Amino acid sequence: MSGVAIPHTPIAVDLWSLRRAGCARLFFLSHLHADHAAGLGSSWARPLYCSPLTARLLRRRLRVSEQWIRALEVGESHVLPLDDVGQETMTVTLLDANHCPGSVMFLFEGYFGTILYTGDFRYTPSMLKEPALALGKQIHTLYLDNTYCNPALILPSRQEATRQIIQLIEKHPHHNIKIGELFSFPLI
Repeated sequence: MSGVAIPHTPIAVDLWSLRRAGCARLFFLSHLHADHAAGLGSSWARPLYCSPLTARLLRRRLRVSEQWIRALEVGESHVLPLDDVGQETMTVTLLDANHCPGSVMFLFEGYFGTILYTGDFRYTPSMLKEPALALGKQIHTLYLDNTYCNPALILPSRQEATRQIIQLIEKHPHHNIKIGELFSFPLI
């Protein structure tokens, strides 16, 4: 998924081309992987909503000015104005996407119904227990990033992947290991 301007709303998610965003005035970033942040950089000059960790990474990696970054807590509902006077509002809830550090899914609720935008996520059964996705809540529109939905792909659990990384590091103690290009660990 390369971002979307959600029709009949002022919402754009993972979309940084103002020309393609049309009338969007609320911009959301699900996580900082290149395919979701393409076109976003230090010249960005509109309010941008994301998780607190993604906000820190935006400042450090892409040099987005702090004045435009709006960090929203994960697992909490936030009321945001949809117009300039705050007469029309919506609620957005950030849900842990279980993907990379800071990655979230967005649950939007307003005059347009209930919209869930997943971005990249790793499904776990505990996601169904999220209070914001309580039993009986109807999702009217689902933007599903299906990158990893191919049943032929066998992905290890997060715990297994962590174990494999530790084994790899232990096998190569004199190498400089980079994980996700966000952090570098000199191993001496």
